[in-house]
Formats: sequence, C-alpha cells, structure tokens
Amino acid sequence: MKKLLIILGSIIGLLFLTVILVPFLFKDKIFETVQKEIDKSVNANINLDPSNFSLSLLSNFPNITVGIEDFSITNKAPFEGDTLFAAQQFSIELDLLSVISDDPININGISLNKPVINILVLEDGTANYDITVPSDETAEETTDSSSEPIQIGVDHWEIIDGTIGYFDQAGQIALSLKGVDHSGSGDFTLSVFDMNTSTSVKSFNFAYEDVVYVSNKTLEADMLLGMDLDNMKFTFKDAKAKVNQLGLGFDGFFAMPTDDYEMDINFKADNNSFKSVLSLVPGMYAEGFDDLETNGTFDLSGYVKGVYNETQMPGFKVALNVKDAYVKSAEVPVPIEKIALDMVAESKSGDMKEGTLVVNNFGLNIDKDRFTAKAKVNNFDSPSWDLTANGKLNLDIISKIQPTTDFTVGGVIIANLNSAGNYAAVEAEAYDQLKTSGTLQLQNFTYVSAEYPEVKISKASMSFDPKNIALSDMQGNFGKTDFTVSGQLSNYLAYALDENALLVGNMSLNANMLDVNEMMGESEESTEESTDTTAMELVVVPKDIDFTFKANINTIVYDNFNLKNAVGVLKIQNGILTMDPLSFQTLGGSIKMVGNYNTENELDPKFNFDLDISELSIPETFKNVVTVQKFIPVAEKMTGKFSTNFNLNGAMTQEMMPDFETLNGAGLIKLAQAAVKDSKVISGITSLSKLDKTNTIELNDVKLKAQIKDGRFSVEPFDIKYDKYKATIDGYTTFTGKIGYNFMLNVPTGSLGTAANQAISNLLGSKTSVVGNSVNMNFNIGGTYDNPQVKLGKTTTEGGQSVSGSVKSAVNDKIDEEKEKLKAEAEETIQQAKDSAKNEAERLKKKAEEEAKKKAEEEAKKLKDKAKSKLKDIFGGGGIQ
Repeated sequence: MKKLLIILGSIIGLLFLTVILVPFLFKDKIFETVQKEIDKSVNANINLDPSNFSLSLLSNFPNITVGIEDFSITNKAPFEGDTLFAAQQFSIELDLLSVISDDPININGISLNKPVINILVLEDGTANYDITVPSDETAEETTDSSSEPIQIGVDHWEIIDGTIGYFDQAGQIALSLKGVDHSGSGDFTLSVFDMNTSTSVKSFNFAYEDVVYVSNKTLEADMLLGMDLDNMKFTFKDAKAKVNQLGLGFDGFFAMPTDDYEMDINFKADNNSFKSVLSLVPGMYAEGFDDLETNGTFDLSGYVKGVYNETQMPGFKVALNVKDAYVKSAEVPVPIEKIALDMVAESKSGDMKEGTLVVNNFGLNIDKDRFTAKAKVNNFDSPSWDLTANGKLNLDIISKIQPTTDFTVGGVIIANLNSAGNYAAVEAEAYDQLKTSGTLQLQNFTYVSAEYPEVKISKASMSFDPKNIALSDMQGNFGKTDFTVSGQLSNYLAYALDENALLVGNMSLNANMLDVNEMMGESEESTEESTDTTAMELVVVPKDIDFTFKANINTIVYDNFNLKNAVGVLKIQNGILTMDPLSFQTLGGSIKMVGNYNTENELDPKFNFDLDISELSIPETFKNVVTVQKFIPVAEKMTGKFSTNFNLNGAMTQEMMPDFETLNGAGLIKLAQAAVKDSKVISGITSLSKLDKTNTIELNDVKLKAQIKDGRFSVEPFDIKYDKYKATIDGYTTFTGKIGYNFMLNVPTGSLGTAANQAISNLLGSKTSVVGNSVNMNFNIGGTYDNPQVKLGKTTTEGGQSVSGSVKSAVNDKIDEEKEKLKAEAEETIQQAKDSAKNEAERLKKKAEEEAKKKAEEEAKKLKDKAKSKLKDIFGGGGIQ
C-alpha cells in the first residue's frame, strides 16, 4: 500500500510538474512560430512584445492557452497610422498535442478582452482589413512542408466589452457598436455545421447615405445559423434580435457565392406591445421609460429578398400597423391617446423608381385636440406625392411624455396643409402643376439643446402656395437675440426634396439685439489673468440659402463691439455674406461698410470691405480692434478721433481672426484734435536732439495716405506739430511690431537749445549759425515699437541743402579765410622777425658799440691812470690828478 501511494504521488507530482514546465519549454517555439507566420503573411505593423507573451496549461487543460497583452495592428499606406485592431488581452487556446508534435498547430478557441476594431473602406473599394501579403510573394514558401504551421479550427470564441466601427465610403454606410459582449461556438474544421452565437450591444448606431436610421439603441441577438462554407450560404434556423424593447424573429438565408450578396430574409415582431415599438422613437428609450403607462397593439413585419451589388438592390417591404394606442407619463396629467398608424414602404423589385410609401390613418389626440396626416409617395428617385396634415399638435405634452437630455421642444403647431405634385415639375419650375396650399402657425414654440442657444418663437404664421411661402410677423428669440421677420420664401419644395437646391428668401429683419458672439458659439472660462477669454469659431455662411435681409437692428454685439442703430442690406448667397451697405454707430463714431465675408472655401475664408469711418475714438478703437493694435501700436498713446475711407481685404483664420500676413488695404486717414503722449519714440528723439523737453506730438487736422501690404502698415510723408516745431513723418510698422520711420524735424536755429545750438555752432566753426534760419534734423527710427532705436540721420538746411554740405562749404570758406589770415600773419611775422632781427642787430651793434666804447673808455682810463702813475713816478709829484 505504501508503495502504491508513493507511485501515485510520483505520477501526480510528475503531471503537476509537467503542467508547470510545458509552457516554459514550448513558449519560445510558439512565439517563434506566431512571429514567423505574422511576418510572412501580414502587411501591417504588429505590436507584439515578447514580455507580454504568456503560456498556461491550467486555464483550459489539456489545451494550452497563449496570452498576449496590449496587442495591436496598425495599418500602412494608404491608412498609415490607423489602428485596425487592438486588444487589452488576446488569448488563443491551442491543442497541446499539435504544439508538442511536428503537426500544424491547431487553434481551438479565441478570447478578446476589450478589443477595438476599426474597419474602413475607401470610395475605390480599398479596405484597411486587406493586410495579407499577396500569394505570389509566398509562392515558393507554400511548397515547404512548414508553410502551414497554423491550422485554424476554432470551435469557440468570445468578445468581452468590445468596440467595433465600420465606415464604408463606397457604400455610404456607417456603423458603430459599443459595449459588445459576444460568444459563439462552431466547428470550423467542417464545411457544413451549425454556429451558435449570443450578442449584446450597449450602444448601436447605423447611418446610410448621411441619414441616421438607428441612434444609441441597445441590441441583443441570439442566433443559430446553418453554415455552408463551400457555398458561403448561411441559414437562419433560430434567430432572434432585440432593438431596445422591440424583438424581431428572422428566417431565411444570406449567401455570398460570388461578389454578389444573395438574400431571402423575413422578419416579424415577436410581441405586440405598443411600448416596444415606442422604444425606437429617438430620445424615448432613456431613464424613466419603464414608468410610462401605455396600451395598444401593433404589427411589424417585412422582408428583404433578392441580390445586392453595386448596381442592384434587393426587394424589400416594411409594414407597421398601430391601433388605438395610448401613452401617459406620471409627470403630465393629459395623455396622448387614440394613436393610430398604418404605414407600408416597399419595392418588390428593389428598384427605387418602383418604391412606394403609404401612410394611412396617422392620428393622435391630446386633450380635445386631434392631429391627423396622410401621405402617399411614389418613385423614390424622382418622387411624386400627395399629402395632407390637419389639426393641432401640443408639443409641450409630447415632449413631457418622455423628456430627453439631448433637447426639449414645446409650443403648439396648428396645421392645415395640402400638397400634391411631383419632383419633375419642381425641377422644371412648373409650379402651376403643383397643388400646394394651406397655412401653418406656431404659438410659443421653443427648442432647447446643449449645442445651441434657446430658440423661442412667440408667434409665426405661414401661408403656402405652389411657389412661395409668405411669412408674416414671426416674432421670437435666439438666445439673447430678439427678432421680427416677415417676407417670402421661394423654391421651398425643391429645397425640401433636393439636398443641392437653394432656399430663396427676401425678408425684412428688425431686432433690438443681435448677439453674434452667442451665435458663433463663444466659450468663456474665467482665469486669474484675464476675464476676457472669449474663444471664437469660424462662422460658415450656408451655401444652400439665398437670402436678402433689409435689416434694422438697435444693437449688434460682436466680439468686443457694441454696434448701435445698424441699418442696411444683408445678402447671403453661395456661402458669401454681403453688406451693401450696412451702417452703424460704434466707438464714439459711425461706420458704413460695403463688401463681403466669403466662406465658399471653408478652409480659406476671406473678406473684402470698403470702410467709410467717421469720428471714431482713437483710444476706444485701439482697445477693441486687434488690427489697429498690431499695425498702429502708437494709438495706445493717442487721444482724439479719426476718420477714413479705407479698403481692407484678406483672409480669416479658423478662430475668426484676420490673418495679418494676408491683409491688404489702402486709404486716406484724417486725424482731428489728436495727440501722441509719453511715447518711447518721442523720448528717444528728445534725448538725441537735445531739444527742450517735450512729450507730446500734436496731430490736428492731419491727413495721411496709408497702405497695408505684405504684413506692413505704411504711411506716406505727412506734416505734424512737434511741440513748437514742425515735423514730417513717413515709414512703416509690421504686424510683428517692427518699425521703420523717418522723422524730419524743422528747428529754427535761433530757437535751438543751448546745447544743440552750441553743437551746431561748434560744427560750423562759429558762435553764430551760418546755414540760414532753420535746420531740418532727420531721425531714423528702427527696432520695435516697444524698444525703438532712434538715430540721427542726414540733416538739411531750410532750403533743402544738406547741412553736411553747408558745413563742408562753411569749413572750406573758414579754411580759406584762415589761410589768408595765416598768410598775413606769416608775412607779418616774417616782417616782424626781420624788424626784430634788424632791431636786435642794431641793438646788439649799439650794445656792442656801447660796450666797446665803455671798454675803450675803461681801457683809456686805465691807460690814463697808468700814465698818471708813470708821470708821477717820473716827476715825483703827488698833486697830478
């Protein structure tokens, strides 16, 4: 017994050790095989990190489970960078014997956790899922016995919380599925077998040809399909689907034997509760839907039968019949009752020209008011119609039956309409062949959504004839904007039936307030730095309306502007808004505009206006007009008013701002009682010129020619008063702040300050100027407006001669004068030297003579004394003197 236990324990331990070790022993082989197969057969970028690769025998013993985390496939051109597939975790269940033997590896199961699948098909049919390497590239490899190392024989699979998107430009189909949980089983090693699937989707959306047919619905589907892979035919054996609360059963088949799709599918509602069909109404299936009180029955059935390809549609039929239905909300005391609908849409051949839509006996009661409608439409390609609508609809009650978070509507619609005709007559403008008449009234109509300001129409009355709609006294609000509109709309039938048709209108518009900022979708966020954080979006002028408004508006709010007493004509046509003209008061003056704002090309919006501006405040204009801030920054330091006739044109950005590099314009600007104070430019001129201190430039009754081109605002020379001096200015400012101006200052020489006068006097070489009564001092102003660089340029005399030339001439004259003076002085010096030499010679001669005489006299005296002494000695007498 002990030996038996030891043997059993050894076997169990060996098995346990095998379960643990086998994944490690074969991990590299499996990863190498998978990587080799991917590299050989897939033309895409695969994100497959070996560190995220794992193996386990415990999960699905005796099969081995391969786990891949953070796995993704991204496309190459023409879908460069698009994600085709990604999954948080991708698990594959493999047959263990196929892994440890030399047989092809057999895949038994697949599990995807939070996958994202995006399928894109271009107009030319190119699909992003076509990532397999063409067969000719692997022809040689197929002869190798190892060319098929993986055999797909999946018998079960699952998707957990997946997201799937499908967008087919060629077929104009868009489909999205979110919150997808799906499981299935079937033996794909066989050609004929049954596949069993179960699917639930939290959000299902479907659109065809830009029309949304299903929006944010839940979806459940349980299907048993007969699979014939050889003939690519799939038979609905037991198939049920549920959209919101509406359940449908299917039978028939779907096949793809060639490029065509063949189908013969019947569907029918599997219950008759009116509430289930009500759940399909947009906005109805939300929180609180279960609390609605309903009764009544309905029948829904139909089929899709035939062939679908690029040139053919299958035949179809959808029939819906609602009888004596009732719905009531606890929030609303008045129910909607006696709801009835009999509708059939079909084309037995699938040809849209043979399509028909019949709506019989649609009606409902709200309190004592009943609304009814009937319609018949033939030929979906070029429709002919016959419809009527009569009665009163209380939208307040309808919207409160089941309020939505997307929007709310209210008010009363009173209709008495009849219309019959065909689209061919509309295209030919043969309105006499159309029978359209009646009236439509709105009372206290409201529409509120998160995307747009609230719309209110207190009253509106419209009368119809085949050609026009006469609109009388429509009064309402669009957010802060109030309006009264009356006039006429034409071509409305074509506009309703053809997406390329124009709606033509000729109307008068009166308003106390028109808030353009609100219409443009401004967003405000308070910050500590600034309370003005308005973010504008480009306003796109509609291309499918042709309206002319005679406008009279007390106040227009646009950006930072309040435009008062706006009167003019506004035209909307081909994506262009034209003002011809529009006049208003703003910024302390008035503006008259003639021109247009053009969004024909939404990516390249443009404008072109002729502006007649009168007496606008310069400080207010600088504060509110960004173009002035960019091109005339000195206006920040200016007072006074200006007037101009100016043409301005250029491009707009997507933020509804001028593109300054593209601006062009020209005109005459008049300045009245204006002045510039405390400008750095003035300080620079004063400092360099050494003139008496001044901080003001006066611009009284100044006219200047200006131009905007190549990002520069430039002005031709114009005269101003600079303190007590006359000045002439010309130059430019770029929108980036760079400046390049010439400032010529005419200064009377007698009025120069001491330092300036002394400087020029020293330059001219005398204490008194010799260049005339005045000097033109030229200053070159560069750098930027915030950091101007002022330099002294060429200086001229009053007559126009360059001071540098005058100085040169004066210096030359001075030199000549000095030469003569020096010559005279030299001659005088020479003469003086001669005279001095002569005098010195005479002096020296006289001195020598005097010294010789004195010496002679001294010598004579000595001789005399010696003679006396000798005589004394000879004669011996002592009395000889």
